[in-house]
Amino acid sequence: MGLEPSATGWLSLPFHSCLKTLGHWTKPREGLLGDPLANPEEIWYTDGSSFFLDGRAGYAAVSNFETIEAKPLPPGTSAQLAELIALTQALELGKGIRVAICTDSKYAFLVLHARAAIWKGRGHLTTRGSPIKYGDQILRLLKAVHLPAEVSVSRCKEHQKGSTEVAQGSQAADQAAKKAALQNHDLIGVATLDPQTDLPETPSYTEGETLKAKSESFQEEHMGWFQKE
Repeated sequence: MGLEPSATGWLSLPFHSCLKTLGHWTKPREGLLGDPLANPEEIWYTDGSSFFLDGRAGYAAVSNFETIEAKPLPPGTSAQLAELIALTQALELGKGIRVAICTDSKYAFLVLHARAAIWKGRGHLTTRGSPIKYGDQILRLLKAVHLPAEVSVSRCKEHQKGSTEVAQGSQAADQAAKKAALQNHDLIGVATLDPQTDLPETPSYTEGETLKAKSESFQEEHMGWFQKE
């Protein structure tokens, strides 16, 4: 069973055609697909979360049936770094198999498909000659993408609702990453987190917490959670 690129939930983005035009020059490995792999052995969804609450962060890789891996990250880990870690872990866990990986992170998708190979050619420096952000993690990502026998890394819509396979997988990854970030902590307005309990769709921040989050440049995401980019 595979995922159809035209199915509800997938993004058809302008830069897909740009990637095809650039060809192998931007690819960190030959055969890396941006559209879902046909008939993969596994279909996994990844997500990373970084909260205003004590700087908690976590990542997850899930299938439509189970959590493959979900762990907390060091406090202060940004949302972008958490997304890179989630994708890297999924690639490492997919060693030797044919795996289709789905991420809702435009940042992680573009780093892998377009930016990483260009940065590698420049010695992992920006156009100004300074080290790229998250360079060590991006190096690990570039190594990990070679581990699966065949692999696609596709981008799906953020914060999807509905009962499609893609929407449910994306929702499960989001929930698992948030739960991982909050392990062994209390959530405001909610009792100590039970791994089997769904998180509330929207958080309950006090007025003071909201003002502090905004003053520290946290961004309010679609469902009201403050996250650090």
